[in-house]
Amino acid sequence: MSKTELTRRNFLTGALVAGAAATMGLAGCSPSTSSNSEETSDAPAEGTTEATAATSDTPAWLGEAPAITDEDCVETVDTEVLVVGAGCSGLVAANFAAMEGAKTLLIEKYEVGTGLRGSAIGAVGSKKQKEAGIDIDPLEICNDLVHYSLNNSSFDLHRLWADNSAEAVDWYCELCDGVDQCKIDLEWLMPPHETRYKCWPTGHGAMLDNGKAGKDEASAEGVTYKLIEGNFLAQDGAELRYQTGLECLIKDGDKVVGAYASNADGEYIRINASKGVIVATGGYANNADMFMALQADSAKSLCGVVPFANFNAQGTGIKACLWAGAVKDVNPTCMIFDRGLMRPDQLPGSPFDMDFAYFHMATQPFLKVDIEGERITNESSPYDFLPHALAQKSSQRAWFNIWDSNWPEDIDRFRTIGCSTLIKREGTNQMDPEGVDGTAAIIDEMVESGLIIKADTLEEIADAFGINKETFLQTVENYNALYDAREDTQYGKEAWRLSELRNPPYYGCKLSGMVLCTLDGIKINTKFQALNAENQPIEGLYVIGNDSGNYYNGTYPNLAAGLNAGRCVTFGMLCGKQVANL
Repeated sequence: MSKTELTRRNFLTGALVAGAAATMGLAGCSPSTSSNSEETSDAPAEGTTEATAATSDTPAWLGEAPAITDEDCVETVDTEVLVVGAGCSGLVAANFAAMEGAKTLLIEKYEVGTGLRGSAIGAVGSKKQKEAGIDIDPLEICNDLVHYSLNNSSFDLHRLWADNSAEAVDWYCELCDGVDQCKIDLEWLMPPHETRYKCWPTGHGAMLDNGKAGKDEASAEGVTYKLIEGNFLAQDGAELRYQTGLECLIKDGDKVVGAYASNADGEYIRINASKGVIVATGGYANNADMFMALQADSAKSLCGVVPFANFNAQGTGIKACLWAGAVKDVNPTCMIFDRGLMRPDQLPGSPFDMDFAYFHMATQPFLKVDIEGERITNESSPYDFLPHALAQKSSQRAWFNIWDSNWPEDIDRFRTIGCSTLIKREGTNQMDPEGVDGTAAIIDEMVESGLIIKADTLEEIADAFGINKETFLQTVENYNALYDAREDTQYGKEAWRLSELRNPPYYGCKLSGMVLCTLDGIKINTKFQALNAENQPIEGLYVIGNDSGNYYNGTYPNLAAGLNAGRCVTFGMLCGKQVANL
């Protein structure tokens, strides 16, 4: 067993080499004209893989499964449960499989996995929610979630999360809360007034007493990673191998019986998994070719990938499942943050080739206008609603956030939830403890760098960005009138989230979307089995996390804070238990 110590140096090294490692991995999976050997129905044939037949319709990003044979392998490993990926789903799945007594091997392509998200893990009915007097109706929240997908997601999967998330999150809290300065806070305090879009008190966020963020060992995510990794390794029959990447799955007839992987030296190994393979490699947000092919329209509204997103989300798991005969969601979906800060002379559209900055305050519902100076939509809607609306109105998919010197009072009144929160208060999501002062320092720094324009007049703001001045000034006048009337008769934003623009200095910045993760994946059933083109399960193959589908369609319902991380943790628990007990 190879175990890499989790340190800041190792994390940074892993992140920096991710691009090079991804290139090496893709080379190993490049299309091959070699035919696979015949397989027998009795046992896995020596050195065979089964891939979908190569056709002229095979997209370039997918290619063919690599033609690896047992003779190419330097090692054969036997286990009962193979889990691929040490992220939010895989790490939890491996824990529960091992805790159920199964011999479990967890492999991770890089020097460290992504672990569990720190800022929020969503649940319904947790101990912390009960202590706070929070009672969420599973039917109500599940109907809200499928409403966002236009019922193009599985209500049964949403209900599976709602009914089982408490058990998963309670385990997480019991393991991590109060250990090594780590505290798990429930976000239970919702906005004081009714909101246009329903907000849900679901998030359970991790924060250290020192307030540090990130994945180094002195952060909440670093601490929780070490605790969950340690819990896994403490189980009998548990093995973890870093720098071990999935190459393709091995099938015996229609059944997945294991996988070929590569080690740190680029050598192939065969892993036999008698009970099943659980794929959880995190989606494909950091595979430029795959993302640009599958999310071409979304890319037009993007300037980059969130810096702290899953660096190892290279699409490896999804491709391996497709080669094995699985199918994926048809509609592309990604989680878009509305916080991509660009220079005044930049335009979005090349998210893997642009310089950009992450501006947390951008989500606050201040006035947002397009290049014509017109308001775009209700600024208090979910993250990606504004870029979607802008795409219908303008060929330039960048927008401009405008605020004045009253911004600290405004954001206190706005009372946003989830990771958009800028002010730490009782019952809110974990956030930078420096609050308004920290945000003010960031604004000053970005003014100095030219990313944010600070001016004494609104005319100067318009000139700095090339916004249609006449229209913009009229828009501001109209917006101030809405504020005075305490009613948004244009787009219906909550009255208490309106703000005036009358108190210089004024501020403006140019924004676009940023990808946090992809959300379209392999179609699964409620047993987490990958489905084939006939909607039938592929025996031995299980998919969870951002590699799995049937859960979103076109958008991410971010007002249920931590929904995706909660799904990942919950399905990791359920899938790990299920496969271990086969």
